[in-house]
Amino acid sequence: MKKPILAAILSATLAVPVLSHAETIKDWLMQSQVSGDIRSYYFNQLYGGSPLPDKYAYSLGGMLRVQTAPVYGISAAVAFYTANDLGANDTGGGQSHLDPLLMGDRTSLNVLGQAYLQYQDPWVQLRVGNLLLDTPWMNPSDAFMIPSTFQAVAIRVTPIKNLQIIGIREFRFKNRIQADYQRQTLLNFNDHYSYLPDNSIGTLAFGLKGHLMGVHASAWFYRFYSLTNMFYGTLGYTTPTLMGHFRPFADFQYAREWANGAQLAGPVNATVYGGMAGIQGDFDGVTGQIFAAYDQIPSRAVTLANGQTLYNGGFISPYTQQYSADPLYTSIMDYGLVDASASGHAWKFGFLLHPLRQVRIKYSYSIYDTAPYLPNVDANYLDVTYSPGGFWKGVSLRNRLALVHSNPYGGYRGTFIDDRLMLQYSF
Repeated sequence: MKKPILAAILSATLAVPVLSHAETIKDWLMQSQVSGDIRSYYFNQLYGGSPLPDKYAYSLGGMLRVQTAPVYGISAAVAFYTANDLGANDTGGGQSHLDPLLMGDRTSLNVLGQAYLQYQDPWVQLRVGNLLLDTPWMNPSDAFMIPSTFQAVAIRVTPIKNLQIIGIREFRFKNRIQADYQRQTLLNFNDHYSYLPDNSIGTLAFGLKGHLMGVHASAWFYRFYSLTNMFYGTLGYTTPTLMGHFRPFADFQYAREWANGAQLAGPVNATVYGGMAGIQGDFDGVTGQIFAAYDQIPSRAVTLANGQTLYNGGFISPYTQQYSADPLYTSIMDYGLVDASASGHAWKFGFLLHPLRQVRIKYSYSIYDTAPYLPNVDANYLDVTYSPGGFWKGVSLRNRLALVHSNPYGGYRGTFIDDRLMLQYSF
């Protein structure tokens, strides 16, 4: 009799931790998060008044991301991206009508864009692996099918409320149309810098940003190894609400670059500065703002290793150039002083309007005064987004339209029309 009773006691005792372990795993799985999006994008590039062939591209795809629940502050995340042309693109023969910016010249692109370990507590977040980075001059440029991602170590410290200290060491980069990580930057695909070797050792960056009582400021240092050092700072102020409806604001930005190490991008010696001012308004739920912006890159001649001379002091942006994803106030979706590698002045005037909760409209008119080094350019830009909400929460339909006159990219003084229709469902 003793043996069965002892066995029953042991069995009951051992069953408790087994049940507790199973419940812990279940809770961990339930607290993990799955998110993503489905995207259907159609791009058109029309070259008016030019023999250049019009270009287009279509893609259907999206992203699936899994973030585990933390254990002692440690978690992991992976994100898989896919883009597929469904046979719609001009990927055969000379590809004269293919817009390669959407997903390159592939018919399908599948990548593991994010895969990292994270430690987080109320004061510190540390990530190691394949990351999205959100800094002014290193960012996802996420207006296409797949964002740019970085192999890096990134730490963010929040010592007090409304203040963040950021440190990043980036080693390899994957742009929006690459299948895997490379020791490259976007400069490797720029005509001015196509001679650069494919063995970049990456970037070191530090940032400080905060806000208090309507004032917001940031300061960044980037060391793009063997290319350039950069200091970038911003300062802005938004007033309290005046007369029950209005909030004037003003923002300023400044960047300074000087050559680093081997000076592969030439003896960089460049400055950029600018400002933006406007008024925000709210009238019975109809919100918006009007604004005016200005940027300047003073003229300084720099001769590159391939003999080319640039007159913008050699100002470069290794991870946003080509994509017009830099933080200058006057940049639009496909043009700006940085992308053009041009010295000169730029002005932008426009408005942002939410006539309904579901509708966002942004319009701007820009002027880029870069002669005699490049033809002067003026551009109209219209960005309309509809997000129905309710039962259709997560769905958005967005159209971005740019009309760029005297476009130096095309080497002609015609009108370049860039139209991008984007349908997305985020979950």
